[in-house]
Amino acid sequence: MPNDNEERYYIVVNFMNRPIWLLFIILTVLLFSSTSLLYKASAIGAEKEKHFCLKYSVCVGIVFFVIAFLYLIIRNEPFTIFESAVRFWPMTIFGFVYAVVNTISFNGYIYNEAMVESPVEGIGGGTSTILLIIAYIVLGRVDSLFNLLTPLRTVGIIVILISIIRLSKIRNLINRENIKLKQKSWMKNSLGTLIFPVMFSVVDALETIVTGVCLDTTYGYAMPEGDSIIIVGMEYAIFAFICYVYIYFKEKKFYNPFSKKGRQIIFGAITDNIGIVFYSYAMAMDSVSTDPLVAVYPIFVMIGGRIFMKEKVSLNQYICLIGIITGSIMVIIDTVI
Repeated sequence: MPNDNEERYYIVVNFMNRPIWLLFIILTVLLFSSTSLLYKASAIGAEKEKHFCLKYSVCVGIVFFVIAFLYLIIRNEPFTIFESAVRFWPMTIFGFVYAVVNTISFNGYIYNEAMVESPVEGIGGGTSTILLIIAYIVLGRVDSLFNLLTPLRTVGIIVILISIIRLSKIRNLINRENIKLKQKSWMKNSLGTLIFPVMFSVVDALETIVTGVCLDTTYGYAMPEGDSIIIVGMEYAIFAFICYVYIYFKEKKFYNPFSKKGRQIIFGAITDNIGIVFYSYAMAMDSVSTDPLVAVYPIFVMIGGRIFMKEKVSLNQYICLIGIITGSIMVIIDTVI
């Protein structure tokens, strides 16, 4: 057991690290919020443009390729693509699934306001917690289902479900009125569009499980962290190249990923990846408190969407969105405390 001097040392070090940890949290929240706003900015008017989701993945693929390539150069350990891809096959499968679903789910930014898209995507934090514990139950590492459905977590799940259903109903009614004015179809702008951010949140949750299985040195494959960056990055780059070739053959012209909209997507992918770096450092310093604080980033997206993009949602929609965020935080807090 540590003596009194060692305990005082750890207390001092922890106290000195708190401002740094808080700075990492603030940067993470700002970067994740910026990502959502940049993606939404690029998607404005995109419903009139063909293959825009594929063009989105072309831009994201560029960022993933650069990051993977740079990491491949600067890392000290050897990396064999075939051996790593086969040995860590769950990560290999996930990389392809992520590229496909991420492309499809970008429709959410095309048809949803950023103020709606981000909170619904934000349920990924709670979803990942639930799926991870279910995986532990299947593996026999959790004794009882009651370890999953604790009272607070159960209430959080119920709040999320009610909020999403209520939000869908409100948007449904609004867009039924819009269709009478010969505006956009109510199906594309109500329940249908919420499928996209929910789809992304489930894949985000799946990433938690795959990462845990592959990186866990006790129960998993003890995968070097850098291998996951390289595998997923290279797979996304290959997928992006296929999208680029497909766009060329369909539109009979080369797509410029560095156009105005393309640059917004690229900057969004960059802020997202930098945010993940700060998030990882914050988790390393205090994994208990980091997730609940990061979970509030959709609130800043809502503020940014209202100020910078002049988005408008009704009071009832605001209540539903706050309910989704609150429910996610309840699920996460009950896990990390």
